[in-house]
Amino acid sequence: MRHSTHRTLLALACVAFPGALMAEVSDKEPTVVFFWQIGLVASLLGLVAARFRPWLGVICFTPIAVWFAGLFLEMHSTDVGAYLRGEQGNLYYLQAYAAFALAISGFIAGYLWHRRKTS
Repeated sequence: MRHSTHRTLLALACVAFPGALMAEVSDKEPTVVFFWQIGLVASLLGLVAARFRPWLGVICFTPIAVWFAGLFLEMHSTDVGAYLRGEQGNLYYLQAYAAFALAISGFIAGYLWHRRKTS
């Protein structure tokens, strides 16, 4: 009997104060530091792999590109994007794209280094 009273009070509190139940969006998204960690590791991995074998660089870079694509789709989705931009601001988006650009630049630098070596 005691548990049903607590549940009833909790349900009434939720109806009376719905704002208390609203969870933040940004606590379910990766942090900016995680963007940069993934971007740096992917850049170094792409640089080394593409330096020796360009096809190996593509294989190593593909999962990172898929992860960033999923992140960007979620960041720009209609149900999450507006709230995320409101909580984190435009700098969050800018840093996500910059970390992806860092990953791409490592792969490209490794590929160009490989081409210069073979020429």
